[in-house]
Amino acid sequence: MPQILTDSTLDDLSPVHALDPEQRARLAASGQIAAIAAGKRLTALQEHPWLVYLVSGQGALVRDGQKTLIQAGTPRARQPLFSEQQLLDQMILTEESEVLRLDRQLYDALSGQQRPAVPGSLEELDLSDAEGALLGKLYHACKQGLLGLPTLPKVAHAIQEAMQDPNITSARLARIVQVDLAITGGLIRLANSVFYCGVKSIPDVRNAIIRLGMEVTRSTVMSLAMRQLFRAESPLMKHRMKAAWNRSVHISALSYVIARHCPKFNPEQAMLAGLVHNVGVIPILDYVSRHEIEASEEEVEAAIIKLERMVGELVVSYWGLGPEIAEIVRYSGDWYRDDQETPSYCDIVRVARLYRLNQSESRGPLPRYDEVPSYYKLGLGFPTTDGTVDVLAEASEELGAVMAILKGES
Repeated sequence: MPQILTDSTLDDLSPVHALDPEQRARLAASGQIAAIAAGKRLTALQEHPWLVYLVSGQGALVRDGQKTLIQAGTPRARQPLFSEQQLLDQMILTEESEVLRLDRQLYDALSGQQRPAVPGSLEELDLSDAEGALLGKLYHACKQGLLGLPTLPKVAHAIQEAMQDPNITSARLARIVQVDLAITGGLIRLANSVFYCGVKSIPDVRNAIIRLGMEVTRSTVMSLAMRQLFRAESPLMKHRMKAAWNRSVHISALSYVIARHCPKFNPEQAMLAGLVHNVGVIPILDYVSRHEIEASEEEVEAAIIKLERMVGELVVSYWGLGPEIAEIVRYSGDWYRDDQETPSYCDIVRVARLYRLNQSESRGPLPRYDEVPSYYKLGLGFPTTDGTVDVLAEASEELGAVMAILKGES
């Protein structure tokens, strides 16, 4: 096993061999070779972020119940083990083996083969037979307006409408907010938090709105209301909704803290952006739950991967959140995207997502948060030696406070 990957390591691997030497060297630098024990199972879902190659040993590729033996060194082993379209495939290693993982997004960026984030038709999704049943139902329900897009909670909708009036007053906003005790409490806690705390503690929602300001109040109410949407009937979907909510809250809080250290950004808008970046999971999980569709966790996860961004864009458009939020739903997971000179809220959410993955969920050679264009555009400075962004390391109290507010904790 080569200890240091070089461009020559990739010479015989398809399709990466078509890159020029400099590009292959960059891709190799992001790669990783891992030893895998005999009997270990790899899944296309878990390995989706990477191009995976078998470099030693052998294993059986399982697709739709059919097994194909793959031996290292053969022409088949020089192709990726998993197709990006066949997300239900599995690989069972029949002997101790080694696999090479290369960053799929980086390869796409280097080769210029990036696809649109939101597919326009079912055919563009390249469904396998096994995925077709669930994905087909979800896709057609989505296109026909039957998916059941979540409506904004009553208070959030009322705030959105009220903010259309240029003469809106804090007293009127307070009357709207007061019908929801959880949101009222959240606004008061934010106004008295380390971010806005003044000389005197604020006991009521009207004075909280005055301290926060109209736009901050609007974004905060929208964010606090989001919690009501992450609900499902079936126990399995409840579990997945809770996991999605906790992930969104963490990314939202990270986005808030990052925005506080970047000029010209509204932290509350960044908080909302982080909270809705994966809003597409809500209608998908809700649809499966309401229609009692029999689907494995793998099939549901495959549906989320392929449809989440398309559904998410429909949701934020339905809510009237504007093109900037839609851009975040589309592109905040595209680590290497660099199509704008000036930083945006999408850059903030992108760094927050990657930071969280680096800290808690990373499997395989994902880029570090400080290796992507968004990090430098935001001017966050240099990371510390232990791999933590300075502004986040110094803001653990702030991070905890935002997460507590969003979760409705005292």
